[in-house]
Amino acid sequence: MHIVFWHWWVLAGLLLFAELAWPRYVLLWLAFAAAAVGFLLLVFPNTPGRAQGVLFGLLCTVAVIAWRRYRREHGSPPG
Repeated sequence: MHIVFWHWWVLAGLLLFAELAWPRYVLLWLAFAAAAVGFLLLVFPNTPGRAQGVLFGLLCTVAVIAWRRYRREHGSPPG
C-alpha cells in the first residue's frame, strides 16, 4: 500500500476528534505531527513509508517534550 499525504491528514483529523473526547492536549500535538508529515509528503511525495513513520515518531516526541516543558514552566492551561 502506498501512503499519500491525505492519509496523514485523516490521521490528524482523527487525533483532533479524539482530543475533543479526551482533552489532555497530548493528542493535539500528535495531530500536529501527523499533519506536518502529511504536508512534507505533499512537498516530497516519494518519501518512503519507513521514513514517514520515523519522522512522525520524532515529531511526536519533540512536540510532547516541548509541551511538557512549557506546561511545567507556565503552569497548566485553563480548562
